[in-house]
Amino acid sequence: MVRVTQIRLIDRMILVGPPGIGKTEVIRRLAEEEARELGKEFVDLREASDETMVKIMASPERYYVFIRVVAPHLFPEDLGVPQKTDRYVEFIPPKALKILSLPSVHGVLFIDELTNVQRDDQISMYFSLILEKEAGFQLRLSKNIKVVCVGNPPEWSEIVRPMPKPLRNRMAIVEVSPPTVDEWVRYMNARFGDRWEKLAIAYLKAFPGDFIKAPADDYSAFPTPRSWTQLAALLHELRGSDGEFLEELIVGCLGKEVGTKFAALLKTKVDVGAAVEELRRRPEAFASYDINTKVLVAYALAQRSVDELKSLEGFLAWMNENEREFLTLTLLMMDRGRRAALLGAMPTLFRELVAKVAEYI
Repeated sequence: MVRVTQIRLIDRMILVGPPGIGKTEVIRRLAEEEARELGKEFVDLREASDETMVKIMASPERYYVFIRVVAPHLFPEDLGVPQKTDRYVEFIPPKALKILSLPSVHGVLFIDELTNVQRDDQISMYFSLILEKEAGFQLRLSKNIKVVCVGNPPEWSEIVRPMPKPLRNRMAIVEVSPPTVDEWVRYMNARFGDRWEKLAIAYLKAFPGDFIKAPADDYSAFPTPRSWTQLAALLHELRGSDGEFLEELIVGCLGKEVGTKFAALLKTKVDVGAAVEELRRRPEAFASYDINTKVLVAYALAQRSVDELKSLEGFLAWMNENEREFLTLTLLMMDRGRRAALLGAMPTLFRELVAKVAEYI
């Protein structure tokens, strides 16, 4: 099993893993990277205008096309509309499918949720698309179009249907696991910058097992990288909202077990000012704090100005020697401007951490 962040783009491949770990996003990112390497313009056909599609048909060699289809939502009749002529009937394909058949076009046909297809006629259609790259009996996909699929294993979806053996035998079945918390933090910084709730970093560093968990029942929410992403962005957007609403939102995104723990951290009453003053006098007192208090002190420090932090240099130096992981967390939870200013103001203290923190910027 490999992490979803380690995969490469391979024709006739299916990624099998839990929901919400980034399978869809990584396939699109890899397609965009391949387009750049080939020097072609990337176009998502689901977002393209009619004008853009006309340009692709006129000069397909200039383009790298990408289209995601949700497997249970596509049916054989969607591949062509019958049109009667004087002597016979022919099928007119959708514009996007016609583009995928142009010989000189490159790209990816991305079939999502393949393991959730229930109807036999749909399975037969995907046999043809994946094994022979044929859409009905009239169209054949370009040899430059990669067919990539994703699905869930049975333990992560109640409606998974086993794929037929001939189909499995013609595909590379790659089992994928979630990204690490560090990889997720880098993704969040790249996507949202400072517009997300970074207390999630400290929580997940303290409780990494809560990053993804299967639900205990058939109806409640559960934590995945996707639900943590959604929650962290929403908490930043909704700062100052009613506490009860936020608690319900957290549980609604992460499920009761993990959501209640994270909400409790947000509600924990710690006199951070008194704690900081104690740590100024006795840095070693930090070692006696429980995990929630350590997390909240690190989070509070991340919100302080560079001048205030410079006045705590003794405590920061003690952390560097004894609690380096929490010092790193403090830096990671800062906004980029404050972090850069602090590293510049105290370069000697943070010399060994600069390279590690730079990975997340």
